[in-house]
Amino acid sequence: MKKVLIVGASGLLGSSLSQYLTSLKHYQVLTLSSQAQHTDFQLDMSCTPSALSLLEQISPDYIINLAALTDVDRCERDISLAYQLNCKLVENIALYNHQCREANPAFIIQISTDHIYDAPLSKESDVVILNNYAMSKYCGEKALNSQDAVIFRTNFFGRSLSSSSTSLTDQMFSRYHNGDEISLFNDVFISALSIDTLCEIIGLALQKKIPGTFNVGANEGMSKEALIVRFFHHLGYQDFSFKSISIDSLHLLTQRPKDMRMDVGAFEKAYQYSLPNLENEIRKIANEYK
Repeated sequence: MKKVLIVGASGLLGSSLSQYLTSLKHYQVLTLSSQAQHTDFQLDMSCTPSALSLLEQISPDYIINLAALTDVDRCERDISLAYQLNCKLVENIALYNHQCREANPAFIIQISTDHIYDAPLSKESDVVILNNYAMSKYCGEKALNSQDAVIFRTNFFGRSLSSSSTSLTDQMFSRYHNGDEISLFNDVFISALSIDTLCEIIGLALQKKIPGTFNVGANEGMSKEALIVRFFHHLGYQDFSFKSISIDSLHLLTQRPKDMRMDVGAFEKAYQYSLPNLENEIRKIANEYK
């Protein structure tokens, strides 16, 4: 049975992915986080000697890296921490593979971000770096050998199984039920996938092992405002109200991209997989909350 190591297994995607891959019964799923006690291993993978020692001990057939510092403002304030968690950690995984290249290198699945785009229907070459988060994630991509890794640039949402991480829909659902005011961005566009769909795609990548860098998102993206409005519509909440705002009105510390909608044609062609449209993903996720 092939061994799959999930790095960052206690987070939003990792909690669902570990359950999904375990249910397939094709893999021995091993989980790792920096602190969470319920994972198989607890380790700071940005520490090179410790990371290499553990990877040599496990000798995984696959490494799925979900670990990242995604707090955009924190990355801006602390570029050293952003580098450690978004780049150095990936460098250590790549170094392990380089050292065992003549033996049994792992196939790596790296989850990257749509935050490196700022134009409608961006292709993989249309990279725009606006902040430290984007830069550190892009540097992490470049640390990997293109022949033994697949990089998925993506965004995802859905009901969280993690005790420490929540998604956009979790946050809006909670705000509604707490009676809090909800403000939605009318000028930030994404083409996010449901967590369940992304888990299926990662499972497909384990089977096909097609290397490369691919945009993985829903077809027909929309604004975050439209996404949440559609989410509550599918929930059947007739009294949902919100304030429509521009992200510029918040005067945020860190510059952020406004249009992260992606062209997903390269992935669909390489993996022979038709990605869903965002409306269907929203409908599916709304059912998770009912």
